[in-house]
Amino acid sequence: MIYNFLKIVVKVALRIFFRKVSIHKAIELPTSGPLIIVGNHPNTFMDPLILATLFKQRVGFLGNASIFVNSVVNAIFAYFRVIPVYRDKDVAPGEKIDNEKTFRDCYKFLEGNNSLMLFPEGTSYHELKLRKIKTGGARIALSAEQKNGFDLGVKIIPIGLYYSNPSKFRSKIYVNTGDLIDVKDFKEAYEKDEIAGVQALTQKIRESLESLTITTEDKEQEDLFFKVKRIYKDQLVKKLNSKEQEFELTKEIANAIQYFKVTFPNKFDAIKEKVDRCSQLLDEFQTTANRTRPLQSRLKKFGILLSGSFYLIAGFPIYLYGLIQNLLPFRAPYWLAKKFTKEVEYYAPIMMSLGIVIFPAYYALSFYLFDTNFSVDPVILSLYFASLPLSGYYVLHYYNFFRSGLSFLKIHNFIDPKKDLLKELEELKVSIFEELDQARDIYLKRL
Repeated sequence: MIYNFLKIVVKVALRIFFRKVSIHKAIELPTSGPLIIVGNHPNTFMDPLILATLFKQRVGFLGNASIFVNSVVNAIFAYFRVIPVYRDKDVAPGEKIDNEKTFRDCYKFLEGNNSLMLFPEGTSYHELKLRKIKTGGARIALSAEQKNGFDLGVKIIPIGLYYSNPSKFRSKIYVNTGDLIDVKDFKEAYEKDEIAGVQALTQKIRESLESLTITTEDKEQEDLFFKVKRIYKDQLVKKLNSKEQEFELTKEIANAIQYFKVTFPNKFDAIKEKVDRCSQLLDEFQTTANRTRPLQSRLKKFGILLSGSFYLIAGFPIYLYGLIQNLLPFRAPYWLAKKFTKEVEYYAPIMMSLGIVIFPAYYALSFYLFDTNFSVDPVILSLYFASLPLSGYYVLHYYNFFRSGLSFLKIHNFIDPKKDLLKELEELKVSIFEELDQARDIYLKRL
C-alpha cells in the first residue's frame, strides 16, 4: 500500500522535475519474476526511482552497505527490499569483504518470483561513458539458476538511461528498454567453465547496455558531443523529419564523433575547432543554433519587439506574484542539496525528493495563513490555492521568455551591436552543417 502510493508520488514528481520523459520499450515489460533489471548508472538515487516506476510489480534493489547507517534507516530499507552489498570502503581496514549473505539473499529473492534491480557499473558518475561492468549480476543470475537446476527461469532486462542534463530542473530524460536476456542460454558455458560463463553473460549485458545508451570515449569527445548536439541536432531532426527518433539521432552523433576521431583525425580537429568557436558565439548571443538569423522584414521585427514588450510588461505582476509565492520552495531544495553533498551526481535526486515534501508543505502553510488572515469565500480560497503551482510554472515561462527577448535584441542589434560576430556565426553554421552532413554520409556508408 505504502509502496504503491509512493510510486504514484514519484511518477508525478518525475513528470514535474523533467520537462520530457521519453520511454522506448523494445518489449512489453515483464510483470513478475524471477527478473533482474540492470541499468547504467549516471544519476545516483534518481536512476532506481525512474526504473522502479516502469514496472507494475514491486521491485527489490541491491544497495551499497554504506547507506545502512542505523536501525531506523535499516528498517526502512528492509521494507523497500534493499539488499546490502559490501565494497572495500564499507568494511574496516584489513577486514575481509564477505558478500555470501548478499548472494544468498538474492537467490532467495529470485526464487520467490521477484524482480531485483542492480547497477552493474557499481558506481555513479555524470559522464557519457559506460564504466566497467562488474560480474556480480551475472554471478547472481547463473548461481541462482544452478542452485535450481536451471529451471528457475531467470531473465535479465537491460535498460539504458540518458539525461540531457542530469542535475538540471526541467531537463529531458530518455529511457530505453532492451530485449530480455535468458540466463538459461548460458547454461552450457557456465557448466563447462563457471568463470567463462559469468564473463560471457557479463559481456552480453555490456553489449546490451551500450546499444541502449549514449557513450563517448573521453571528456574531449563528451564536450564536443554536447556542442555538436546543441548546434546540429535540430537541423538533423528537421532534415530527416524524425522527431520521434530524437534519441537515435543523438546517439548517432556520438557514434560518428568516435568514428571520425579515430578514422579521420585531421577532419575531426578541423570540425572541432569550428564547433568550439560556434558554441562560443552562441553563448555570446545567448541563443540557440536555429535562432541566429535576423529577420529581414522591419515590420515583422518591430511587431515582435512591440508584442514581446507588451507581454513582458503586462505579465510582470503575475511573474512577481509567482516569484514571491514560489521562490523559497523552489530554491530551498537546491540550497539544501548543496549543503548535504558536494557531489553533483546527488543533486537531482536530493532536489526532487526534498521538493516532494517542501512544495506541498509550503503550499499548505500558505493556504492556511491566507485562510486565517483573510475572510474570503471558498471560491476565492480555491482559486488562491490553484494559483500557487500555476504561478510557479508561469515564473519559469516568463523567465525563459525574457531571456529569449534579450537574445532577440542582441541578434537584431537593438542592444550591444555585434554585426561582425553575427555574420561570423552565420557563416560558421553554414560551414558546420555542410561538413557534418558530409561526415554523416561518410559514417553511414561505412555501415
